[in-house]
Amino acid sequence: MSSSPGYRPLTKVLHWSAVVAFAVQFAVGYALDASESGRGRGRGRGRGEESGHGRGRGRGRGGDGYEPFGEDALLTVHVLVGALVVVLGVARLLWRRRTDLPPWAPTLTAFERRFAHRTEVALYALTFVVPVTGVLLLASDDDGLLWAHVTAQVLFLAGLACHVGPVLKHRLVDRDRLLRRML
Repeated sequence: MSSSPGYRPLTKVLHWSAVVAFAVQFAVGYALDASESGRGRGRGRGRGEESGHGRGRGRGRGGDGYEPFGEDALLTVHVLVGALVVVLGVARLLWRRRTDLPPWAPTLTAFERRFAHRTEVALYALTFVVPVTGVLLLASDDDGLLWAHVTAQVLFLAGLACHVGPVLKHRLVDRDRLLRRML
């Protein structure tokens, strides 16, 4: 059993806040994409000459592009939660640079330590890449950059699997207390 110290309380709060924000962000994003109104779909699914443009942001109301707090509440929530993800990402990076991490859990192999570090770096980067590609998608007023946003999401989910997988292995197979360090 590992008796190594855990993470500081603020580290845990920032970590789990980011987890919740990303979970909400993905849920709202997928709800936006599946909405019956067609808003957010914008992939040329045969809704007229404007089809395929601009994530359904209401070109017909006298303005191009996304209107903050406009009629598409789901898109507004998606944008606001995306901004929260960026704020949490910045806070986490600043806090991470200011504080020391606890020592590595003694149950981690050298390979697992390298893998955990590289996964952490990738997830930190994707914490910014996913929202930035979303902003670029909105700003482009076209779905031409949809591939970048979807690719960033897939990479984030792959990174998340690489982060959670070893934790589950330590919890379910090794039966050590690795997870408790972050709880």
